[in-house]
Amino acid sequence: MKNLLQKTTLLLFISAFTFSTSSAQIPNNDFELWEWSGLGGENPNEWYTSNGDLLPVNVFKASLTQYSGNYAVMLTNIMGVPASIGCGFPISYHPFQLKGYFKSEFLSADTAAIKISLFYNNQFVDSGEYFITSSIANWTSIAITISMNSTLVDSAAINITACKVQQNKCWVDLLSLEEPNSASDFISSPVKLYPNPSDTKIFIEGLENISSIMIYDLSGRVMKSFDYKNKSIELIDIADLSKGIYFLEIESAGNFYRKCFVKH
Repeated sequence: MKNLLQKTTLLLFISAFTFSTSSAQIPNNDFELWEWSGLGGENPNEWYTSNGDLLPVNVFKASLTQYSGNYAVMLTNIMGVPASIGCGFPISYHPFQLKGYFKSEFLSADTAAIKISLFYNNQFVDSGEYFITSSIANWTSIAITISMNSTLVDSAAINITACKVQQNKCWVDLLSLEEPNSASDFISSPVKLYPNPSDTKIFIEGLENISSIMIYDLSGRVMKSFDYKNKSIELIDIADLSKGIYFLEIESAGNFYRKCFVKH
């Protein structure tokens, strides 16, 4: 019931928000700004949380454990209630990745989920998600690759849920979006990939002066990388990749082009 309420609150927030056309960053992305909300304790400005007057407080301002600045946000489980935070905000470009710093203290098996969703005219278009399933003792950088089914976006929402098990903890700090190198990267990209899907190899066509190629998985990890000079067509061996969806990032003449492909 509580999860349904949280999701409904997020959808209502997104639908009611008046989006501007100017480029926007994640609000309060480093969790430095907090406000008092009565019995619900302190909440990070411009983020909704699972804290409530009639429910246990399970989202806290962390001042002794932070990656940068003075504060981070800590999510935990109090009296069997998992924690969650989220925000919605306007955006005028399609980001490539959501990056951030995370650490966790799981005394028993648990999961923290970080998800970003993109919208256009209040309709869902793209997303990216990452799961933390074990303790991470030190602050660790992760990059969540966002799908690219649409070039049209006007808003984004980030939702983080953590700790189904009591006493487990997860910390988050310094979130950021990596945007395309230029607005034309997704709109007028000359890159062609074929065959797609593929089992063993893919060809890249349409670019000259390729200098590097990177392959990312959906969690933003670099799976393969290649260095090239002055080539207009490339054959990429993907036989050793596991089945799934990947992103290809190509650098050519100072520009970056990104394409999605499926490994069968």
